[in-house]
Amino acid sequence: MKVDFIIVGQGLAGSLLAFELLRLHQSILVFDDPDQASASSVAAGIINPVVFRRMTKSWLVDTVFAQMESTYHEMEDLLSEKLYDPCQLLKILHEESAQRWNEKVHTNQLENYLEVSPDLNFRHRGIHSPFGAGHVVKAGRVDIHQLVSLFGGLLDRRNQLRKEKFNFEKLVTNPQGIIYKDVRAEKIIFCEGPAVSQNPWFTGLKFKHSKGELLEVRIPNLQLDEIISHEVFVMPLGDDRYKVGATYSWDNLSWNTSPEAREELLTKLKSLVSAPVEVITQKAGIRPTMHDRKPVLGLLPEHPQIGILNGLGSKGALLGPYFARQLAEYLTGHSGSIHPEVTIDRFFRKWKI
Repeated sequence: MKVDFIIVGQGLAGSLLAFELLRLHQSILVFDDPDQASASSVAAGIINPVVFRRMTKSWLVDTVFAQMESTYHEMEDLLSEKLYDPCQLLKILHEESAQRWNEKVHTNQLENYLEVSPDLNFRHRGIHSPFGAGHVVKAGRVDIHQLVSLFGGLLDRRNQLRKEKFNFEKLVTNPQGIIYKDVRAEKIIFCEGPAVSQNPWFTGLKFKHSKGELLEVRIPNLQLDEIISHEVFVMPLGDDRYKVGATYSWDNLSWNTSPEAREELLTKLKSLVSAPVEVITQKAGIRPTMHDRKPVLGLLPEHPQIGILNGLGSKGALLGPYFARQLAEYLTGHSGSIHPEVTIDRFFRKWKI
């Protein structure tokens, strides 16, 4: 079997890259381990263009936002399913943030993403908000789990997906490309998420994955339509159910949930919500993250048949579409460069000198 590209991993990164390569009329084959835990199955998929702690724009948001929206709409058309929900996000303010909201909106040029003046009189039954709330008007949510599931089904029906664990020992490189079992390809791109740490081809990269845990809860009669952000986010799911998250841990990278994370999330939630809370489920995932918190993409300098798209982290739903398209265009010769802050070359600069 001969294809242009093999993709390993069909989480968010692998799905977006596969979509972009197909858009460019490339032939692909995707390998995905059905027994490998995936961050995409846990991720909330919140689109937030603002870093609230510093009241600044999210990195590259002016560049990536339009691409993000258009890609998800294109995938909705392909899959005949609603995947992207533009909605407002409310930032519950404390006294200091309420006072500096107006100043930072102008100083940091946030007018396209936030309402300039916070609603100091914002009140909602069941939400503790004595200092009001600020409105993020260009926010939203991507149903990552549904996107990955439906797109995987499409690939499967087209015989472009193999549900099996990838065996690195069977990968052979040559000047013409790569050979893997019965498949020949020009290039192979690894989109494995945190499992990349076990990939022998990328031992020179600096990964710093983080663990996050979420709760799904039921809060009867809260009747919340917007995503709320305070010390945790509260995202409506319908039928009085909400997703609450997320924790961050860099030490314990197991996929098991922990009572400590549950207690942390519930404590923060109950400081925000006065209504009774019933926990339905708790989930844990590992965010694929690099040491500098920037994605990594490109081809290995010594083995240009082998590439990577990884490290999308907690902003993956926002950044993923832009960088998947950039990599696809680079791989197919439609573009000659990759953004300097995300290129894999940053890990090999001493080698190149």
